[in-house]
Amino acid sequence: MKAQLLLLLFTPYLLLAQGNTIKGQIKSTTGEAVPFASVSLKNTNIATLTDSSGKFEIKGVSAGEYVLMASSIGYEGFEKKVRVSKNASVFEAIILKNSDTQLQEVTVKQEKQSRLQETKPIAIKSIEIKNVITQNVLLTDVIDRVSGVRIRRSSSMGDRSDISINGIRGDAIRVYIDGIPMELLYPNFDISTLPLANVMRLDIYKGVLPVDVGTDALGGGINIITEQKSYNTFRASYNVASFNTHLADVNLSLTNKQNYFVNFSAAYNQSDNDYTMKALVYETNRVEKVKRFHDKFRFFYGGLTAGVHSKPWADELRLTMNYSRGYKELQNGARISHIPFGEADYHAKNLAATIKYDKSFLDEKILFKTIGNWSDQLLTYKDTTANVYSWSGKIVGRNTPGEYVAERLTDNYSRSWINRSSLVIQLAPNHKLLASNLFASQRLKGIDYLESDHAKDYLRIPQTLMKNISGLQYEGLVLSHLTLSAAVKRYDFVLNGAENSTFMMIRKKDGFWGWNAGLKYDLSESLFARVSYEKGFLIPQFYQFVGNGADILRNTNLLPESSNNLNAGISYLNKSDQVLAISGAVNGFYRRQNDIIFLGSNITRIYENADQARTLGTEGEATLKYNNTWSLSANITFLRKNFTQVKDPKNQYLVGSAFPNNPNFFGNLELAWQKNGLGIRNSFFRAYAFYNYVAPFNHIMIGKNNSYKTTPDAFVPVQHRVDVGCSYKFPVQNLTASINVLNVLNAALFDNFLVPRAGTSFNAKLIYEITKF
Repeated sequence: MKAQLLLLLFTPYLLLAQGNTIKGQIKSTTGEAVPFASVSLKNTNIATLTDSSGKFEIKGVSAGEYVLMASSIGYEGFEKKVRVSKNASVFEAIILKNSDTQLQEVTVKQEKQSRLQETKPIAIKSIEIKNVITQNVLLTDVIDRVSGVRIRRSSSMGDRSDISINGIRGDAIRVYIDGIPMELLYPNFDISTLPLANVMRLDIYKGVLPVDVGTDALGGGINIITEQKSYNTFRASYNVASFNTHLADVNLSLTNKQNYFVNFSAAYNQSDNDYTMKALVYETNRVEKVKRFHDKFRFFYGGLTAGVHSKPWADELRLTMNYSRGYKELQNGARISHIPFGEADYHAKNLAATIKYDKSFLDEKILFKTIGNWSDQLLTYKDTTANVYSWSGKIVGRNTPGEYVAERLTDNYSRSWINRSSLVIQLAPNHKLLASNLFASQRLKGIDYLESDHAKDYLRIPQTLMKNISGLQYEGLVLSHLTLSAAVKRYDFVLNGAENSTFMMIRKKDGFWGWNAGLKYDLSESLFARVSYEKGFLIPQFYQFVGNGADILRNTNLLPESSNNLNAGISYLNKSDQVLAISGAVNGFYRRQNDIIFLGSNITRIYENADQARTLGTEGEATLKYNNTWSLSANITFLRKNFTQVKDPKNQYLVGSAFPNNPNFFGNLELAWQKNGLGIRNSFFRAYAFYNYVAPFNHIMIGKNNSYKTTPDAFVPVQHRVDVGCSYKFPVQNLTASINVLNVLNAALFDNFLVPRAGTSFNAKLIYEITKF
């Protein structure tokens, strides 16, 4: 088997034929070399970057005529026709002119990077944040508009998001920041709380993840790519919205001629989340419109980065220190019950340090990257009141202390060490080998202040979980139109914990192999088809192995959850410079999840492996742009996720039934109009209308023959959401203003488990930016 895998990886390299070469050097009008400029052949996937001296080389180019493109931040774009003869080498000396219209040039480069991501053999959706930042407040708002993806929270800002990609959701979908798992960087913070200021791009993987990004994600992931400016820039934004919501961030980057840089960033988010909803009021015993009264959220983030780039000993070296803290009041659990929470809350503090180092060797034929992170977090949870609250906000009685599960007053400490290192070897033009390794160690310890006997305090027992996930991946152009990606991965973990009732120490160790492969075939310059497959694994979390110290007991026999993931589709990417530009994609997907990890419903509960589920679905998206003024984009997703095997004999009626809390038919539609120079020369105006549809789906277990018509109370009803908004960029004042109205029709919207969302709401944003000062 191993020999076959190695043969699969290296066969394309052995078949490689000699090609022609385009090389050259890029300089500015003052004669200075332009390092790390983007160089590409128009309407192809062939691209490279200049080295620290501004030189570039593209090998393996077939004979013919091409358009050579070059771009870099702060310079005007460059295009020139070049003719490549057989067995010839073409040299081009390129001069880039300085540009005052910085934003336009950045757009050219970023769109090129997004296009390269989306044309890989594996299914990826890549989004540039600068293109959507005026329209969206949170990262989750951006991701939720992608086909095949649904993100739901308990409606309130600060609540944990439930991410679903092609039918797989929850812990099986991982979120990464520059390839580092977010659950280790910020264990109790959520993707919705991350500030947008430093985010450059979102890469959403639908199934296979490359080895230098993925870990034990089961069916997809989201990689947040942050940005480090190589020029002086200042940016600040402020957003005010309904429900006393305020979001502010500021970012300052300074550089010098020796390529040293420093960056400071800070962000603050807050919301009272006091929107109205329907709930059963205790005093009247009637369902009434009430205002949420104990749901405040506060979050602060501050970070400082220093480093250097374009040195003989380092392409980039940077050190980042950041501090964040959050506060959240808890109004309800996963569902809306008759009794709300009126006093339970938690505080979280996190201190983290990250060091990143990149260095290329042998004329950039070998690239070494490593990033390490240390994170220390304290989570304080308080739930001690005996008061019983009504949804009216009044105290209506007394009960045993503890509103959620039981009376708790705890400090929980989480400390993590992470390193991801990767080595990229350019075997030949259009052929590369990628090796990557991620090591992560997490240590948990806590204090239960309500337990006077320290020997009986389960939280005081240190527990550790170590993961090591390594991978080897090949990617290359096998034939003139066929691109292959193939990888093998090794998963290892070691758990050292304690059983939460007997305090008996536990050690669990396991390891297993996974693999993935993808093929892409170029049917034309704009049309390609691709297929990918992965055998993925999900390593159980701490609390699933050893319990939570309260109502959930240990299960050290828990197996990793696995899934067979298959994607196949066809995509069309038209030239963006045409009067009428069209792009679209259709993708089919299949998922078979085995040994699904779930929480039993008995009084004494444990996490178990039991059920198996199968997901079949299709998704499609299309974008139409006319004259760079009008744009119409739409996407739709249809899937069926059903139980195929259930372990418990009493639950055999579930076989063939729909998996609960899983939207199965949803879509988005957006119409936008934009115009340069509206009112003021070089200004930019954009207006849009957005529509989201979600069909009814069951939020609890149902039988195979149940439907929305027969058991409507088991289903989330149909949802129609309409948003509108506009933005205006003032060229001289470096100011962008936007206003958005969400849920214009005040429709009934819901999140996880039928939790109501807010009605009509407003937000307004100001963005001020200065560059090259």
